[in-house]
Amino acid sequence: MLDLISQLIWRMCMIVTIAFLITRLNLFRQMIYQHLSWKGKIVMIFVFGLFGIIGNYTGIAIHPDVSKIPSGDVAHNLESFKAIADTRNIGVIIGGLFGGPAVGLGAGIIAGGHRYLLGGFINTATLILTILGGLTAGWINRKITIKERMQPPLILLISVLILFLQIILIPVFTKSHNVALLLIQFTGLPIIIVNGIGIWICALIFNSVVREEEKVKAIQTQKALFIANKTLPFFRRGFNVDSCEKVAQILCTYTKADSVAITDLTDVLTHVGEGKEYGHLLRYADQDAVKEVLQKGEIHTLKSISLKNSNCPLKAVIIVPLVVGEKPIGTFKLYFKNPFKINEAELELAEGLLMLFSTQLEIGDAERHKELLQNAKIKALQAQIHPHFLFNSINVISALCKRDPLFARSLLLQLSTFLRNNTSAASQTLIPIEKEMETLNAYFILVQARFPERFTIKTTVNPSVNMALIPPFTIQPLVENAIIHGFSQRRKQETVEITIDNEEESFLKLLIKDNGRGIPSKRLKFIGSEPIPSNIGAGIAIQNIRERLSLVFGSEAFFSIDSQVNSGTNITIIVPLQYERKEESSD
Repeated sequence: MLDLISQLIWRMCMIVTIAFLITRLNLFRQMIYQHLSWKGKIVMIFVFGLFGIIGNYTGIAIHPDVSKIPSGDVAHNLESFKAIADTRNIGVIIGGLFGGPAVGLGAGIIAGGHRYLLGGFINTATLILTILGGLTAGWINRKITIKERMQPPLILLISVLILFLQIILIPVFTKSHNVALLLIQFTGLPIIIVNGIGIWICALIFNSVVREEEKVKAIQTQKALFIANKTLPFFRRGFNVDSCEKVAQILCTYTKADSVAITDLTDVLTHVGEGKEYGHLLRYADQDAVKEVLQKGEIHTLKSISLKNSNCPLKAVIIVPLVVGEKPIGTFKLYFKNPFKINEAELELAEGLLMLFSTQLEIGDAERHKELLQNAKIKALQAQIHPHFLFNSINVISALCKRDPLFARSLLLQLSTFLRNNTSAASQTLIPIEKEMETLNAYFILVQARFPERFTIKTTVNPSVNMALIPPFTIQPLVENAIIHGFSQRRKQETVEITIDNEEESFLKLLIKDNGRGIPSKRLKFIGSEPIPSNIGAGIAIQNIRERLSLVFGSEAFFSIDSQVNSGTNITIIVPLQYERKEESSD
């Protein structure tokens, strides 16, 4: 028995070596992950069927009188009452376990049919049992997960059970039962041991290949994420020549590509790296492939770029679509001098970059839309104030026109200045403190014309923050609020104090303080969070300012109201200290 096992082992090793070679096939990966097409299944049926045929031809001819092992010559046509101890079932069972029922059944028919043609007294039994073995392995394939198929101990257990059932059923399908029993007593255990070990080794090889592939994918994913992290700041700015040039340089640095080009739907936006001077020729050479990529939204590979009468060093390219919202907007091309550089790892990297770049472009689009919407909202909020300014100012001038036309004329000039400042500010998100105070001064002159010597404004502005930026219509509406609401029904000297200074060097602090009648606590908790209607307004000024500060500065903006009845109101605003002017034209 040991002699038989030793002779079968080297035959098994030959099958295992061939099994290792098929792991280099792309079809093998499709089979492992259950992605085989019918054409692929047919190919794998013949591959594993060939394993079985090799197992038959390398088998050992056995006579039922097994007092000793006969010659180990390769078996061809068997005489009556002879059989073969072989490794046929390695290919059939592996095919079924990893390829599914169709592959197991097909390989079983080929290997079993070939064994039947070799003759011998158990040829019918081996035909039936080989087919059943492949079908059983295929059925088990449907019952276990990919992860379980990658566990060699489980595969060994399953294969031993299938082999054991095949061995004990041989006498059932053979007319010469006693002779068959003698045969399996001698060959049964060696066949189970050697075939089982062979299947187990194949499973180990498959598992090792898959793990190695997953490791490569993990490395490429990590690399793709690293590259994406580098490109994110540029693609977030939009899909334009400047951003694409930066991205192409990053791709050329951190991938194996010798040259990188990025295109939109019609033109090449940038080309960096070796051979970029041949860009116009390359564009012509791969234009059909680019059209296909844009139409299908799938990666395309050209491993042979033919440029007539050219010394262009670039010989191959991976063309990857750039997609936003499932709609291609362009491509990026990875050019290589050596076509053999295009392997599974580079394709995995390209696939990862496709998804990440598309996401970045979508994020950039969303951020630009959000910014446009935010700017529109800010301008809409600012526009809410304009009629309010105008109506109050006209009422003041109207009251003076009959009594003092010359004074009314001078006030009209102030109103002109006031409206001009407002009109220019309406198209801006931020304006200097100096400009805001100019608007406030024009407004207060109009108010004093109506209420001479009743109101006083005291301003203290640190000269260093005169050009610091704040949203327009921030201070003036608060002063107007104090005059209209805080000083109503009062006749004593009313004062508004405005203090503007820097806070801890990086923040701007505005303090607007009045000595008016204050705000009741029940009313105070709603101010700034919702409109507070009154007999003389819609109560939107403070809410409006608060919303605009939040839109412009986000969580860095601070707005608080501290008020006590009959003691006055203090409003504190703290925002980041900015000097760079940010202008946005209105539509």
